[in-house]
Amino acid sequence: TCEIKAWCPVQREESPPVPAVLRSSEDFTVLIKNNIHFPTFNHTVQNISPKLNTSCKFNKVTAPLCPIFRLGDILQEAKENFSEVAVKGGIIAIEIKWDCDLDSWSYYCSPEYSFRRLDDKTRTQYPGFSFRFARHYKLPDGTEQRTLFKAYGIRFDVLVFGMGGQFKLIELFTFIGSTIAYFGLITAVNSLQMGEAAANVIFSFIWGIVFQNHPVKFYDPRTCCTRESNKNHSLEQSELRPLTQSISSTDCPKWCCCGRCKVTEKYHEQLCCRKKEGQCITTTYWFTPLVLSRDTLNKALLYEDPFLDLTGHNSNSQLRRIAYKQYIHWRFGSFELEDRAIIPSCCRRLIRNTYPKANGNYSGFNLE
Repeated sequence: TCEIKAWCPVQREESPPVPAVLRSSEDFTVLIKNNIHFPTFNHTVQNISPKLNTSCKFNKVTAPLCPIFRLGDILQEAKENFSEVAVKGGIIAIEIKWDCDLDSWSYYCSPEYSFRRLDDKTRTQYPGFSFRFARHYKLPDGTEQRTLFKAYGIRFDVLVFGMGGQFKLIELFTFIGSTIAYFGLITAVNSLQMGEAAANVIFSFIWGIVFQNHPVKFYDPRTCCTRESNKNHSLEQSELRPLTQSISSTDCPKWCCCGRCKVTEKYHEQLCCRKKEGQCITTTYWFTPLVLSRDTLNKALLYEDPFLDLTGHNSNSQLRRIAYKQYIHWRFGSFELEDRAIIPSCCRRLIRNTYPKANGNYSGFNLE
C-alpha cells in the first residue's frame, strides 16, 4: 500500500507577499526568562536580576545581560536582514551559554547570548520557514467549506548550554598524589631505558577543580520539555568498570554488579555500570527521559540536522546512535568522548531492545 497525506485540493505554489505583511514587527521586543540548575553543587541561577531595568534592551556592548531582545537586533546579530528573512521565513537560534565559577571568593555566573541562523537559505526548493493552517466554515446552504492559509514567518529556537566549576580541597590532594606517582613512574622508566639514575621529566600541575557540564536542553517557544517536579529526583552515583574474571573479592563477586549485563563477544565491550553491587543505572528515574525517550532523541537529532527525516526506514538506527551519545553526554559531560567512549553492556542492550535492528546483527564498537 502507499498512503499519501496531503491537502486537498493541492495547494498552489505562489510567491509570498513582498514586502512581508508584518514587516513592522522588527521593532517588537521579547523577554526571555531562563534559569539553570547544577545538582552537583545544589545551585540554581536565573538570567533575570532582581534589579532589572525593564526599559533596557539587549546590546552586546552596552547591555550584554539584558534579557529583553528587539527582534530586529536578533537578526542583525545573526548577520541577517529582518526585512529579507521575513518574506520567506527562517529559523534563528538564540544560544544562552552559562560558564559559572561557583566559589564564594570569586563567584561569577552570568549568561552569554549569541545568535545564528539554523535553516539553509541557499536551498532552491522550499527555502525559509512556513506553515499551513485551515479555517473551516459552513455556507448558508449547509455546504462545508474551508480556507487554507500558508504563513511565512521567523521561528526562534532557544538553546541553553551550561558548565559550572568549584574548587575542592580533596580533589586537589588527589591530583597532587596522582601527579607525584606518575612522576615517579616516568623517572623509573627513563632510568631503565637510558641507564641513568635520573631523568628530566616535565609534567603538568593540575588543580583540584570539580566541573559539571549541564546537559544540553532544547527549548521551543511552543513546547515545554521540563517539569518542576523532576528536580526532587536524585540519581544514585555509579562507576564504570570492565567485566573481568580477576575481580577482587572486596568488590563485586561476579562479573556483572548490577545484575543486568551479559557477556559480549568483544572483550572491550564488557563493561558494567557499577563497581559494587546495587541498583542498575537503567532502572533509575533519569535514564528513560534522558536516554530512551523518543521525544528527547528526536530533538537531539533535529539539533544536529534541522531537516532530518525522522520517519525513514533507518529511523531506529538514528535513534540508537543518538541514544548512545545522550548517555555519554549525561554520564561523562563531554562532547569529545561521544565517538570514543564505550557504554555499559546493560545500557547498550536496553537501547537496542527499545530501538531494535531488523536483522538483529549489530556491528558493535570499533576500536580502530
